[in-house]
Amino acid sequence: MLSSAWAKFRFDTDESLSLVRHSEDAAAIAAHLWDDWLPASTKTFLSGGASEVETRALAQWLAGTHDVGKLSPAFAVQVPVLAGQMRDAGLKMRSEILFRTEVPHSLVSHRAIRSYFEARGWGRGVASSYAVVAGGHHGVPPALAQLRDDELPRHYGGPEWRTTRNELIGHVSELTGADQFFDSWREHPLSPQQQVLWTGFVIVADWIASSDYFSLGHRSESVEEAAAAWNKLDLPPPWRAAPPSTIDELAHARFDLPAGASPNSVQRAVVQAAREMAEPGLVVVEAPMGIGKTEAALAASEYLAEKFGQGGVLVALPTMATSNAMFRRVKHWIEHQDPDAVSSLTLAHGKASLEDSYRGLMRRSQFTDIGRDVVVGDRSSTTEVIAHHWFSGRKKALLAEFAVGTIDQLLFAGLKARHLALRHLALVNKVVVVDEVHAADVYMMQYLIRVLEWLGAYRVPVILLSATLPAGQRIALVNAYEKGRGWSGDDVQLAGDIGYPSVTVVDGTRRVIQVESTSSPVTVEIERLDDGIGSLVARLQRDLVDGGCVGIVRNTVRRAQETARALAEHFPGSVILVHSRFVAQHRADLESRLVSELGRTGGRPHLRIVVGTQVIEQSLDVDFDLMVSDLAPVDLLFQRIGRLHRHSRGRPAALSAPRLLIAGVEEWSDEPPQAIQQSRGIYGDLHLMRALAVLAGKNAVTLPSEIASLVQAAYDDNFTWPTGWADAGAAAETAFRVKVAELESRASTWRIWQPSENPTLVDWLKQNVGEVDDARGQAKVRDTEEGVDVLLTKSVGGQVYLLDQCGGGPVGTTFPPEDALARRVLTGSVKLPREFTHPGIVDQTIDLLERQMYGGWQESKWLAGELVVELDGEMATTLLGFDIRYDPIEGLVVNRSNEKS
Repeated sequence: MLSSAWAKFRFDTDESLSLVRHSEDAAAIAAHLWDDWLPASTKTFLSGGASEVETRALAQWLAGTHDVGKLSPAFAVQVPVLAGQMRDAGLKMRSEILFRTEVPHSLVSHRAIRSYFEARGWGRGVASSYAVVAGGHHGVPPALAQLRDDELPRHYGGPEWRTTRNELIGHVSELTGADQFFDSWREHPLSPQQQVLWTGFVIVADWIASSDYFSLGHRSESVEEAAAAWNKLDLPPPWRAAPPSTIDELAHARFDLPAGASPNSVQRAVVQAAREMAEPGLVVVEAPMGIGKTEAALAASEYLAEKFGQGGVLVALPTMATSNAMFRRVKHWIEHQDPDAVSSLTLAHGKASLEDSYRGLMRRSQFTDIGRDVVVGDRSSTTEVIAHHWFSGRKKALLAEFAVGTIDQLLFAGLKARHLALRHLALVNKVVVVDEVHAADVYMMQYLIRVLEWLGAYRVPVILLSATLPAGQRIALVNAYEKGRGWSGDDVQLAGDIGYPSVTVVDGTRRVIQVESTSSPVTVEIERLDDGIGSLVARLQRDLVDGGCVGIVRNTVRRAQETARALAEHFPGSVILVHSRFVAQHRADLESRLVSELGRTGGRPHLRIVVGTQVIEQSLDVDFDLMVSDLAPVDLLFQRIGRLHRHSRGRPAALSAPRLLIAGVEEWSDEPPQAIQQSRGIYGDLHLMRALAVLAGKNAVTLPSEIASLVQAAYDDNFTWPTGWADAGAAAETAFRVKVAELESRASTWRIWQPSENPTLVDWLKQNVGEVDDARGQAKVRDTEEGVDVLLTKSVGGQVYLLDQCGGGPVGTTFPPEDALARRVLTGSVKLPREFTHPGIVDQTIDLLERQMYGGWQESKWLAGELVVELDGEMATTLLGFDIRYDPIEGLVVNRSNEKS
């Protein structure tokens, strides 16, 4: 009966593959994955102290038994001719089965494996810890309610089906040599973390064994077929870090330091901390902007990976723009490692295909040509970096050895979503670096804390980087990692100002390394500016009499648009607006122009006024002679100051001293002053008031010495308000606590449980968000002004066109566009504003736009699932009571339908 069971079928060719053969294929591929792909650190964690031989057998056994549930009527009846052959062999089933999809074969696999071991005298809990791996191999582990139901014969079959399932399990057990270890496994249940990683491992093995690398039809072997498939797939082996013996050698070899230059004190301290770390742990680096924290983290990653066996690095950043810039730096770092190595590198965010340097890797490695060998060029002098074709697609991208992406890609590891185990497997294989970790707001912190708990439980080395990290956030991050590891420490040690720069090391004990600053002190003058546009115009006319380059940061897109519109009348041809509501290509062009003008080597114009939002503080390496900023929390003000006199150069006499003008306050003479409503809607009252309080009476700040003291003072739990501010301050504190509680509650709905909260993964992803990379997934991990990506098109005379900023031209919607055109379509992406994405409306927005998707685009690997907002010939439309238009100067403009622009 077993030989009659089928696993794969192609309706176009009528070819099939037996279940026994697919099981053996998966087991054989698992051996290759174990031997040649998993890094040493992950293998050590999965072994849990068992021998290499035993754990390798477990890897093959888990992969080989994952589809035993296909031996069930609910699965078999899908192909009548094959079901008939199974009936002829003695496996009884109906010709049609109602509600067949309610019993997926993964659920049957879980029950079958659990029952197999229970029959051998295992306890249910231990048996379930092994069975749940097969139960979750299609992305979601079984729910408890599914396991409580009776095994209905029409779905599961009668005794002959159970006997045949046991026969397959027994066959795989003997084939892999796993049966000799059953007595040991009976006493050693898989931990929840091992269950997650083994599930991800089995998913990878199943996907490879189900790919076109394996032929269908009748064949009598799997080992040779798997070997041939593995050779064709040609996955790079795990990175084996081999850093030079000293940081000086490493810095010159990897980062092209000029002759005579050497790593600074912060970089030396970070690397030394990594080299002395007793256990895989956490490093928190707090140091000024522009001091080279990223290079320090990459260098430290090499020593950590060499010491603990990680096979790659993930670098997570706040935005797509910062990720794109970091991608080029990480690529350069990899290329200057082992010249005989091949390393896979991915850019992990929704619009990665638009980044030029990543597209170049995609072309060189035949990224889009699944099933062909990777093209490897001359590797005589540098490491060959490829975007391996198998890592294409959103679910597999992070499995590459090296990944650079937005922090969302890390936060998704804490979100209940399908195929979460793959994401965890990808993270566990790496050293994880989070740059600008301070950018995580209260809501994002709920996910980041949970992810750090799991990374701690997995023993993953983590490096967190920040220029301005409040003590409360520092303590929360450290506590989260330690909680996952089962460690604890004294929070007093990390409270307040711990020194600046500093390196906090957590490896079973806590220690803070205070680093001597090598940065020359810089005094930045601070002035308060009335908020009217007239005051701004008058001040700029005075200060820019001899020219200059000014950055103006507004806290909302609408306010930035209004400011740019007004200034353009007084400074025609000199104003550029940049924010997150330009379509991707338009924004990239604007940002490239700004960097070319205002970057380190830019050809600076005589006069330039850049009006923008937080993208200026987070994304662009630009240098302004004068900075104007809306009031913001003090740590963010320091981030904005980081773009002021950033590079050494000559400047107009009136702007020779760095100066920050703070605007966005209703009336400076009030006690206390109050931020404008737009800013309060973004940041809340509390931290805006505290910024005002710590800066009260100060006409200048000295960098870097005052960064830490002012940030810690503003976030101190025992904050003392200035005279006359106490009542307003207390009200702001109460409102903040209420808001935090609401955000924590909202995050808990979709956040996974703690690492040791339950013994198995049953119910782990109950009520999940579905696919993590769709619009709903993106909206779940951020509570920002904008959170849902859409593609903008325009329709004229029944024909759909690309926006002019994306190259223009018609594009069909009935059939999938060719790849090149589809990628151009993606350059029309933009984030919808909060009017459409706040918690009370986001699902309605997505539901409406899903009904308006272009049918033909759902067949495109580039465009499937993308939401579209179609504009008319006037570049306008309406959506949920709002007028939308796309302006070539201002970007996406949104107003209520009865409101004028």
